[in-house]
Order: sequence, then structure tokens, then C-alpha cells
Amino acid sequence: MSQLSDPKFIEKLNAHLAAGGVIAFPTDTVWGLGALPTADGAAALYETKNRPSDKRFIVMSNAVEHLAPFMCGYSDKAIELGRKYWPGALTVSGNPNPIFDSQRLLPRQTEPSEYKDTHPIFGSVRIPNHPIFLELCEKIPGHCLATTSANVSGWPTLKSADEIRNTFPDVIVIEDGDIPPAGLASTVIRVTGDTVEILRQGKIVL
Repeated sequence: MSQLSDPKFIEKLNAHLAAGGVIAFPTDTVWGLGALPTADGAAALYETKNRPSDKRFIVMSNAVEHLAPFMCGYSDKAIELGRKYWPGALTVSGNPNPIFDSQRLLPRQTEPSEYKDTHPIFGSVRIPNHPIFLELCEKIPGHCLATTSANVSGWPTLKSADEIRNTFPDVIVIEDGDIPPAGLASTVIRVTGDTVEILRQGKIVL
């Protein structure tokens, strides 16, 4: 039985996430760290990997409909590119200054007048093409995670479940199901209207 087929493991996993815990998981590109997209979840990610507080997180899910509430202000072009390449190694930011409510479990669009944070912490979206990650999203509240690469900030990305356990002993690791990440990071783009800006060239070439 796989981890994600075990009801007791899922119960433990969701209790860990609800308490602001961090998990690790495989994707089609690299290993990732994730937490629920809440203020507590983001704070845990920042602390776990010693990430600078001005860096944003990517919201990942297994379906466009789950990501849609995070895509406030995204243009038709941004959504079109997401639908074309997802699931896959394309990270899309559709607004130069995206606004999200980080004080509670998302998805929930927030009007600028309601926005109280000093800066947005969830800046981009992606659907990875990895069966374990897609299954994971089916098992968690909201079907979305705030994510970042599995490493200590400034250090190389960790390449195995054992490396992650040794580096982050408080993180729950989801095994890769013998499908290891490819090792090449996603392409990151920002789409403003019909203008596409490549912020990082990765696996997908537009």
C-alpha cells in the first residue's frame, strides 16, 4: 500500500498541515517543500528553509479549477498558456503585483481594499506533471499547496527523500513512487496582457 492509500497516513498528514507543518514531495522537475497557503503555512516554509521574507511562493495544485481563485488579474493569455502546458514544467505569474489573502486558507480572491499584508507571498501558479503530487492534491484541504524547492536557501536542491529527511527532520516526506524528479527546474514566466516575459528558462521552451 502506498502512503497516499493509507487513511491513517492521510489523517496524520492533514493534521500536520493544519498545524502549520511542512511536507516534502516529488514533482516532475525537482523535489519540493509545501504547506497550506495560509499565513502559518508560509511562515513555516520561510523558517524551515531559511528563505528571505521578500521571496514569494508558488501555489501548486492538480487542476486549473483549484488554482483559478489564485489567478486574480491573470490575463486570457496567461490562462491560455497554463492550460496548454499543464500539467507540466511551466510556472505562470499573471500579475506583476498579485494580491492574495494570506490570513486564511485559500483559495479566496481578495480585493485590493481588503489587502492588509505588507507584500504578497503567493506569486505564481503551476500544475506539476507527477502522479504522486497529483494524487497528493486530491487528499489535502483545498487541493493546493504553497510551495518552494526542497533546499536550504542558497544551497542546491536536495535530490532524494533521504536527503530531505536528514536536512529537515520535522518535515513529512511523500515518497516518489519510484518516479524521481527529472532534475531540471520549471520555466517561469510573467504574463501581462499578451506580453510574455521569461523570468527563468527551464524545461519548457516557449
